[in-house]
Amino acid sequence: MQKIEFEVKENIELTKAIINELPFLSRFDVKKMLENKDIKINGARVKENIDLKKDDKVVVFYVEKESKEWYTLVYEDENVLIVNKRAGIEIVSEKERDLLSILSKENDTVLPVHRLDRNTEGLVVFAKNKMSEKELLTAFKTRQGIVKKYALLVHGRVDITKIKRTVYLKKVDALSKVWISEIKTTGYEPAVTEFDIIEYRGDNTLLEANLLTGKTHQIRAHISYYGHSILGDQKYGKDDYDKLHLTANYLAFNFKKDSKLYYLKGKNFEIIPTWI
Repeated sequence: MQKIEFEVKENIELTKAIINELPFLSRFDVKKMLENKDIKINGARVKENIDLKKDDKVVVFYVEKESKEWYTLVYEDENVLIVNKRAGIEIVSEKERDLLSILSKENDTVLPVHRLDRNTEGLVVFAKNKMSEKELLTAFKTRQGIVKKYALLVHGRVDITKIKRTVYLKKVDALSKVWISEIKTTGYEPAVTEFDIIEYRGDNTLLEANLLTGKTHQIRAHISYYGHSILGDQKYGKDDYDKLHLTANYLAFNFKKDSKLYYLKGKNFEIIPTWI
């Protein structure tokens, strides 16, 4: 069992404070620790998600997950590594625990070429040498050579005709969020997402999203702007679901003949979301 101690720097909810300090933990993990009385505030054990004040002292006891629990191998050759990332871990982080550091211990060379939010599960591609890094970075930046799609379950029955394909997004670092506008204005950049309805599930809608630009929180903020937040999204919505119902579930390669990764053309990978 691991132990970590820290002081709160601002008034904040206990669960948020712990996840900020230990980003590989989920709200569900914290809930279980509270039930087991594995958290102390100012020396006293607590079992509820209370509000903390600046300078409160927090002690957390937790069982660290094994490295293999954070991912499963999907595909690997001499140039490319594809894994199915679990929700709850960053791809790259200033903290000690991230997917890159885990994979680097098990491979000679692992180079990140795109990102996936910490609480989003799904397919992640890594390069295994400088040649493939250059090819993959270009492919993800230009959206040519790679097709990447997401499955998401949102609140409400979506009328797809009311969801604009192109909106404008502004990153607000102070809030760790992004703002959306339908009108281009200073500081906002285009964010393009194609949404398609897969099926209605009671009062919810299962959607497929195809990212044509790669902005921070793009899918989550885009669909929430139109009143349909993703189940489990505590940042752009509010509900009782512990798991974010968003998965990078489909990946396909379509490199041109002049690419050194052309041999991957026609390969596609699809996974089933854990929340399906």
